[in-house]
Amino acid sequence: MPVATFSNSKKASSSLSKWRDYTLAEAASFVAKNGTLIVCAVSQPYLPFLNNWLISITRQKHQEKVLVIAEDYATLYKVNEKWPGHAVLGFFNFTSRRPQHLLKILELGYNVMYNDVDMVWLRDPFPYLEGNHDVYFTDDMAAVCMLTLLYVLLC
Repeated sequence: MPVATFSNSKKASSSLSKWRDYTLAEAASFVAKNGTLIVCAVSQPYLPFLNNWLISITRQKHQEKVLVIAEDYATLYKVNEKWPGHAVLGFFNFTSRRPQHLLKILELGYNVMYNDVDMVWLRDPFPYLEGNHDVYFTDDMAAVCMLTLLYVLLC
C-alpha cells in the first residue's frame, strides 16, 4: 500500500470509526515484523510528507513495519482507509507525549525506530544498527549532539 497517495482531504468515512478504539498494543502487534516497528507521528497537514517518507521506506522493503501515530482523527482515518491497521490515534500533541508512547511500545517487548516524516531513507539503516545495544540516536545539531553524548557517557 504505502505507494498510494495520502491527500489532505478532510473527508473521513464513517465506516472507519472502528479505528477510534484501536489500541497501541493492537497496532504494534499487527505491524511488528521480527519484533521491530518503525514509528512516526503525523497530522493531516503533513500527509504529503508521510507519503514521500513511505515511498523511501518501501524502496528499502521495510514498509510493513511502519506504525503511524495519528495526531488527529482525519489522519487516523485516511491512513487506515488506504493502509488498514497501520495507524493508531496518538491522543493529540504526540511530540510532548512521544517518550510515553515509545516507552509503552518498548514495554510491550518491541524494538522501535522513531523517524520524522520530513526525511527520506536513501539506504536501509538496519545493517548499521546491528549489535547488542540499548539505544541508538542521532542529532543533526553538532553542539547538541556533543552535549547529549556527554550526558549519556556521564549518566
